[in-house]
Amino acid sequence: MMIDLNCSSIIKENPEVLSWNEDIYVMHYRQPQEIKRANMCVHMNLISIVLQGTKEILDHGSKMIVPTGSGFFMKRGSYVVSDKVDDPDSGYESIIIFFSDAWLRSQAESILACSNGATSPTLNQACRDMSLLPKDDLMSILTSQLLSCFTVDANPERLQSFLPVKIRELLQVLVSGPGGQHFETQLRSLDTFVDPDLLLLMQSHYKENISLEQYAFLANCSLSTFKRRFNQTFRTNPGKWIMQRRLEEAYRLLRSEMNITEIAYEVGFETPAHFIASFREKYGNTPKQMQQKLVASSGA
Repeated sequence: MMIDLNCSSIIKENPEVLSWNEDIYVMHYRQPQEIKRANMCVHMNLISIVLQGTKEILDHGSKMIVPTGSGFFMKRGSYVVSDKVDDPDSGYESIIIFFSDAWLRSQAESILACSNGATSPTLNQACRDMSLLPKDDLMSILTSQLLSCFTVDANPERLQSFLPVKIRELLQVLVSGPGGQHFETQLRSLDTFVDPDLLLLMQSHYKENISLEQYAFLANCSLSTFKRRFNQTFRTNPGKWIMQRRLEEAYRLLRSEMNITEIAYEVGFETPAHFIASFREKYGNTPKQMQQKLVASSGA
C-alpha cells in the first residue's frame, strides 16, 4: 500500500513541535516502525538530524542515505522516503527544523558569515534539491540542546528567545563544518539567493567580451536590476566574478597542449599581457611558470 506523508499535517498532528511563528518549526519526530518508499510532500525547507535509524531519500535525480548521527537538508518539494529502523527497541528518531525562505533571508547575513569560503554555485549544484550533512561533534552538541527543549520545564517565553539563537548557531555550524560548502550552496540556491537563468547566462557567456549592459540585455532587465540579481546570486560583483571564472578556466587549460597566448584568447582576455598580469596577481606565478610546475608535478 502506498503511503503518503504530508509535512504540514505531520506538524499539526505531532505533539512535540515548538514554534513561535509560521516561518519556523522544530519537531521531535519518532517513528516506531519502518516506513518504506513513502511519498513525502515537503511544504517548507527543512534540516533534519537523524538520532536513531537510517533515512533513505529519492528526489527527481538522485538517492541519498543518511545514517545515525548525520543530517540532511531538503528544499520544499516532493520526495520518496524510507525510515529504516536499526534497533527495533529504538525505532526511527530525528530532530527536524522547518523554515521558510523569509526566515532564511532574515538570518542569512549571520549564517553565511561563517562560511569557509565556498565557491560560487554552479548550475548543477543550484538545481539539486537536497544535500547530506556529515556527522560532526558540534552539530551533535547543538542537536542535543534542541532535543532537551522538548523535556525541560521552562517558561515558553524563555524558550522562544532561546530557540532562535540555537537554530541560527546550528546552521552556522553546518555551513562551517564538514561538507559545509555543499550546504552553503543549497542555502544560496533557494529562490531568494540564486537565479537559475542568471547562472546559465553567466556560465554560458563569461568568456565573451561583452559589456555589463549587454549582459543585462541578455538577462532581459535593466543594468541596476542585473547588478542586484548578480550580487544576490554570486555574493560579488560581475567584474570580479568574470575575472575569477576566466582565471580558473585558464588554470585548468594549462594542463592542455595549448600555449599561453591561445589560452588567453580562449578564456576571454583581449591581450596575452593582460592575462599574464591578472594570472600572476591571483596565483603568484606567471602562466608559464605555473604550467612548468604542473607538468613537473604530473611527471613526478
